[in-house]
Amino acid sequence: MKAIKLASVFAVTAVAAAVSTATFAADAIITGEAGVEYTTYHGNSKDTPDLADGTDLGELELHVDTGIVYAELEVKTTGVDEGTKIGMEKLYVKQGAVSFGRFDGTVATGSFMGMDELFGGVDLKTAAGDTDNMGIRYKVTPELTVAVEATSSLAGGTTYTFDSATGTSKATTTEKADSDIGVALSYVQDFGGFKAGISGGSIGDANAVNVGVQALAGPATLSLNYGVGEKGTKTSTTTTTDVEQVTASVALAATDALTLTLEYSQDLESTGKPDGTYFIAEYVAGDLTYYVKNYAGDLAARSDTNGAEQTTVGVKVFF
Repeated sequence: MKAIKLASVFAVTAVAAAVSTATFAADAIITGEAGVEYTTYHGNSKDTPDLADGTDLGELELHVDTGIVYAELEVKTTGVDEGTKIGMEKLYVKQGAVSFGRFDGTVATGSFMGMDELFGGVDLKTAAGDTDNMGIRYKVTPELTVAVEATSSLAGGTTYTFDSATGTSKATTTEKADSDIGVALSYVQDFGGFKAGISGGSIGDANAVNVGVQALAGPATLSLNYGVGEKGTKTSTTTTTDVEQVTASVALAATDALTLTLEYSQDLESTGKPDGTYFIAEYVAGDLTYYVKNYAGDLAARSDTNGAEQTTVGVKVFF
């Protein structure tokens, strides 16, 4: 049976469960953030105009938990005047140790630890996309989770891109593809002051293995992650791209009010092995959080990470 059919069955089951428990109390929690910030661009992004903004960081999340169905709805500003994006981040059913639906992520990266602003582990991604929309998870023990996950289908077709230098259009053809179904697992052991884990999975032409460790050293938390695998590529011929990446981060609680976090990530597979850093300092004073964050390096400028080298200063409120 194709994953799309399975997904339909799960969707109906989730709705039925939600309706059947409609008479029971549901915990609804609203969280979010609002504030202002100023961003200046540098390095590879130095030609981008600086920006003073009070909407780009706005976010509102609604979390609803009926005990059987969990839903997470995000309302996020887009940075343009009154621009808003609404998305269903998570929507899944819980039945004891089993849960199924949309999780907005994969179990294959479950062992990743620490800051994940640039990289968050090698996930499962075929030519048709990732497995965010469909999963069945079973928590065997508090440390071990196994899952069946599926991608969306790919319609296929031909797109044309105009090349102003040559005055011609370049055609890119993608093949249609059914949903792929695969497996993933994650095992993380907490030894008290030290954690270690391994996770991974395989689906279609994609696979991933991630290893993560984390240690507490006084007020500092040190994390190290390594991931390797293959991802599908949207081309007229079915090919895969090797993926290998490493991420290290340190989070320091300098005082009760001041937190400093630094992430270093490197793409070990791409040409030149680009790397980058992300740094954020946050100071809490009453209801306000003042912060400075910086993205630097070729990796930070890539569209699949942050998209620019920049420094941002701002103040916001979490609610």
